[in-house]
Amino acid sequence: MKKSELESRYIFLSKVLEEFYDVHYEYKNAKSNSKKYIESRLNTLVDRAENYINKDDEFYNIVTIGNTVYERAVSLEGTFTIRNFSRDMPEILERLKSFIENLKE
Repeated sequence: MKKSELESRYIFLSKVLEEFYDVHYEYKNAKSNSKKYIESRLNTLVDRAENYINKDDEFYNIVTIGNTVYERAVSLEGTFTIRNFSRDMPEILERLKSFIENLKE
């Protein structure tokens, strides 16, 4: 995978996380009648990131931790939930950023 492609994927996932933060803030301050709609927006963002990571095996192997399929799956376990996304996604982005910085063009 080329460095430029990884950089564009990093930017995409960063934007998803940024939007998640904005919508999550909205969710925390929303009245109960609009929380369901906002929660569905949060789930959409989480699903978007999950699908983006899982759609390509090479990329998946870069952003996950572990040597086996099982270890890699466990490293993402729980990440793609509203509750854990804002905690785990920055770690994934940090690993990706580090990987990109260590690549030679």
